[in-house]
Amino acid sequence: MRGVVTVLLLLWSCTTGLFTLTAQELRATVIVNGSALHASSKELIHSLEESLHAFLNGQQWGNSFTQSDRKVSCSFTLLLTEQVPEGSFRGELYVQSSKYGEAVTPGATMLVLRDREIEFSYNAYQPLIFDLHAIRDNLTAVTAYYSCLILALEQDAVESLGGTHFFRMMEQIASGAASHRWRGWEMSRRQGSRSSIAAAFNDGSLDSFRLMWHRLHADPQLTTAAEAVEVLYTLYRERPGNPMLSLFADGRLPALVSILARGDHADREQWLRQLRDIYPTRNDALEKLRQ
Repeated sequence: MRGVVTVLLLLWSCTTGLFTLTAQELRATVIVNGSALHASSKELIHSLEESLHAFLNGQQWGNSFTQSDRKVSCSFTLLLTEQVPEGSFRGELYVQSSKYGEAVTPGATMLVLRDREIEFSYNAYQPLIFDLHAIRDNLTAVTAYYSCLILALEQDAVESLGGTHFFRMMEQIASGAASHRWRGWEMSRRQGSRSSIAAAFNDGSLDSFRLMWHRLHADPQLTTAAEAVEVLYTLYRERPGNPMLSLFADGRLPALVSILARGDHADREQWLRQLRDIYPTRNDALEKLRQ
């Protein structure tokens, strides 16, 4: 049955013209966990997992990463916590991606993210169709948004400001989704919302973060790591609570600390003070700088 569902989804995608099945940019693994939904059908959960897998691995977001061996590895884990009437669900989404490229070890973690405000509607065997110019459902909006974030960070790592196209798409998705008043898209409510993350990466005055991100991945040496600390500390002083800071900590702080640990004692103490100011709850991640 699952194989039949997959074929139907792929055929539907080809005939709609809303996305193609060539030049896919992601190699995504998808897990949907519905164990908390006692009344939910296993068939529906399997169908949702198949739909998400076909959607994420069949979508073409841009003109890059057309070679099959250059797909970005990532994972989407959807934990369903509540089923509300009329086929609607609430839950959490865990997203992780790994670096592709030669400058750092392939497979190095780029993004680790937990979104606690997932809410969407879905019916069994429903194909997931996405139109950037007409956002219709929250499930495709959220997963498309995070797909673009994965690709944007990857492209920024490969080329200075190379992810601009994908960051612009994130902002467009956020704008379209916010008009529906779905959870998690509110700009004014908190700095970690999807809309605020998209706005931060599209704020030209914050390009120093994106340029630092590229230099740190292109040349992961002690000098560039020290420069990264200064960029993070400046951002912290000028924009405390900016979502870029937490995204960096979740995905790249351990790698940054590993490079900084090569410095001499005086420098390590200075970096530790700065990073402790920025990330007061990340003591474990900063442990190497104390040694």
